[in-house]
Amino acid sequence: MNGGHRSIGEVLSLLSAEHPDLTISKIRFLESQGLIAPQRTPSGYRKFFETDIDRLNWILVQQRDHFLPLKEIKRRLVAGEVPPSALRSAAGGGDAPAGTPSLFAARHDTEGDEADSEDAVGAAEPAEDTVTLTAGELARAVGSDVDHIYELQRLGLIAPASGSGGHGTEAVFDQDALLAARTVAALAEHGIAARNLRMFKVAADREAGVYEQLLGPLMARGATTRLRSELSQVVELTETLHRLLLRRLLRPHLD
Repeated sequence: MNGGHRSIGEVLSLLSAEHPDLTISKIRFLESQGLIAPQRTPSGYRKFFETDIDRLNWILVQQRDHFLPLKEIKRRLVAGEVPPSALRSAAGGGDAPAGTPSLFAARHDTEGDEADSEDAVGAAEPAEDTVTLTAGELARAVGSDVDHIYELQRLGLIAPASGSGGHGTEAVFDQDALLAARTVAALAEHGIAARNLRMFKVAADREAGVYEQLLGPLMARGATTRLRSELSQVVELTETLHRLLLRRLLRPHLD
């Protein structure tokens, strides 16, 4: 911690044990939706204080445990229907600050501005989430060996960064691969072996195909900003539905 605050990467490390699916892109997306509003350093880096982290954690818990959509979470934040620790940061929500990038950037009202806004977003933010790891470095980061990393790659659970080479020593892995490998390791502690996770890759491939069909017109027009906004909403809704279906199926074992 530096001067009482943490960087976005430090926040990710702090919360990843409780929220293993959390990514820097998701934190940025929550900011773009006005749910969190960390301060910035003069060079543009985010500064997360304890109140920011409390608020972020509360939001993630509402999504995970109560299946609340972001619109309802934001309504509760604005209405003050949350613990005081979650209210002290960015009280009242509000519009997202300009130049906040994420995997799914916020929607713009006019598609004619998309190209310029994308360039502005990309230039405004330092590369806080840049991770490049060889297979050996990735193995050490998750406490395994290189053969295990190759096995995850064979199963389709991780993939080298684009343009880095396919296999072997030339392959370079990014932040998503690191988080996926950590998640696989956490599941192994619960007795779920990597070979049993292949079904999630198959399901993700099918979901991606559905999204591509639904959003094909936006893809064809190259409406990148609008596409990211639509994807963020669709993915959030389908994740909520998936959790609700699982809860219904597993409830007999918990009651």
